[in-house]
Amino acid sequence: MEKTTIPEEKLEKAAETGDKAKKKIPENKKFLAVVAGIVLVSIVAGILVVPKILSSSKPEPEVITVSTLEKIINVSKLSTFTAVYNGIAQVMNEKKPEETDYYVSYEARVNAGIDFEKIEISVDSEAKAINIDIPEVYITEVNVDISSLDFIFYNKKANTSTVTQEAFKACEEDVRRESEQQAAIFELAQQNAENVLTALTRPIVEQLDSEYTLVID
Repeated sequence: MEKTTIPEEKLEKAAETGDKAKKKIPENKKFLAVVAGIVLVSIVAGILVVPKILSSSKPEPEVITVSTLEKIINVSKLSTFTAVYNGIAQVMNEKKPEETDYYVSYEARVNAGIDFEKIEISVDSEAKAINIDIPEVYITEVNVDISSLDFIFYNKKANTSTVTQEAFKACEEDVRRESEQQAAIFELAQQNAENVLTALTRPIVEQLDSEYTLVID
């Protein structure tokens, strides 16, 4: 379990508007929980694909090829890391951008991972080496819990029938922007992706030719 803290820059302006409003606004925004969002999909892929490859093996030695490895990691987009996040979005007045209409607190889940279709695999038969290059980690999905929205209005006129929809979009933008600044999310998603690929490929590589060296980066 890993926690990261996000600075209170958005709340400084709120602090200037008065003690009463300030007390209602949470003191910080933070990622509350970190979960290795591994791998049910990957495990299923391994279970479905690897036995088929092994069962189709012939008496003569198999040759490890790129296509063989691609079948093993036959997964598309996969989230390898999930963070639970509590945040506060600031919504400004459209006509007076320097003025705040309201703050809205929310809870969200942020998923990060890689696109497995962009993985690059190379096999050097002479050097007995397999290289798997992992593409860049990115935020794959943001899920804001709409039932968790809690408002603090500075402009009472902003409290309309459509405010929830507007606030929901603001929360999605806020959590995506904040999470993209959290290096720990990308580092852990990268590490989990490497673990997934190792778990999927190493058994079949050792089965076909244990002399091969597997390098994932």
